Amino acid sequence: MVNRETTPVRDQPAHEATRALLAAADRAARERERHAAEYGLSDAKLALLAVLDCCSDGQACLYALGDQLGVTRPNVTKLVDGLERGGLVERRPHPADGRMVQAYLTPEGTTLVREALPGRTERMERLWEPLDDDELAQLTRLLRRLAAAAEQRPASQTT
Repeated sequence: MVNRETTPVRDQPAHEATRALLAAADRAARERERHAAEYGLSDAKLALLAVLDCCSDGQACLYALGDQLGVTRPNVTKLVDGLERGGLVERRPHPADGRMVQAYLTPEGTTLVREALPGRTERMERLWEPLDDDELAQLTRLLRRLAAAAEQRPASQTT
């Protein structure tokens, strides 16, 4: 709880903004997880399938998937393991570099991701319905500006 008498004036709006941002992000994450669960997946697995679906021939190297999703290589490996067990992706050696492994979207994976993604999009649209398009665009600009500024600060200033 913020003590208004001891908290500097700027801290109060910063705390409120942080709480509101976290609440909205938490709600969005829960909605995405609930939707993915309807297909027997986590949202992370559905996101990986979506990335593969956008790739040329439904395939990508595991390291590229990690970069695209913003997760570590061990996490990508675990996600691909689970999707492979479910028959949604398969691993194959890279055709030009035998040291690398690619994940391929199976026909079952393609069917599932194309069935699931529209509902995921609909849920996110419903989440943001209270804002009109201009408000949503303004919020997006502000959040991008905040993220860009955070990236520019030295690590010692971001903690």
